Amino acid sequence: MPITYYKLPNGLRVILSPDSTAPTVVTAVYYRIGFRVEPKDRTGFAHLFEHMMFQGSQNLGKMEFIRLVQQNGGVLNGSTRFDFTNYFELLPSNKLETALWAEADRMRGLAITDENLKNQQDVVSNEVKTAILNQPYGGFPWLWMPQYANSNWYNSHNFYGELKDIEAATLADVQAFFKTYYSPNNAALAIVGDFDPGEATAMIAKYFAAIAPADLPPPPDLSEPRQEEEKTATRPDPLANRPALAFSYHMPPRNSPEYFAMGLLDQMLVQGDDSLLYRELVTRRGFAGEVAGAIN
Repeated sequence: MPITYYKLPNGLRVILSPDSTAPTVVTAVYYRIGFRVEPKDRTGFAHLFEHMMFQGSQNLGKMEFIRLVQQNGGVLNGSTRFDFTNYFELLPSNKLETALWAEADRMRGLAITDENLKNQQDVVSNEVKTAILNQPYGGFPWLWMPQYANSNWYNSHNFYGELKDIEAATLADVQAFFKTYYSPNNAALAIVGDFDPGEATAMIAKYFAAIAPADLPPPPDLSEPRQEEEKTATRPDPLANRPALAFSYHMPPRNSPEYFAMGLLDQMLVQGDDSLLYRELVTRRGFAGEVAGAIN
């Protein structure tokens, strides 16, 4: 699988991987700002910005980014993760330049207005209330477990964001956050699919090279103190009609031999209806209605 890495003078990292199996191309932009690396006084900002990025930019009005992709036969999405926020578009091959132009347009200047901010504050607040606070097992285990298992604030705060932090955000706060974290030197651009690398390189330079880099703060220390004994916690949930259990283990360093061994254990134990724990606890003994797990 051919993969080329390079970096623009403004710090944007680029990954190109041509594959002509199908006449489609994916454009993806990853920003190194996620749940656990957001500033301490800005909980929920990483997630808030996932929403803000679809509210318009210099040359695209509110929601026009979505319509531009869909009217050209494509699909798109975005998500906020622990260490990054990502956006991608899958389009016919001849629309690669359209995707690059649109992504560069919102990287260059998002439409951050009082109206857009207030609208998305309400959307995020309602999402938290609907999807988490008013649902049985709403934040379990992906939201609550890190808060109980970890000691470092960056690994253990409310990743959806405290509603008071989201609701208190000012226009100046949001503009500063965007200028810092949505900069080319805090981003990676990946193109995968049916495209010509030479043409793509020229388009990337055309649309992204002139975007100014930002002064980035030092990355936060995400290390955890050594855990010497088991930790336990309980959380009442009046909306749930049966108990749920979660077990969490600290991962070995990423890309170490032990990390890949843990990846195999993850597949064997909890991935799919034929996994060992599912077969034992659900199919054979009937102790549980479902078993799930993952590596973060």
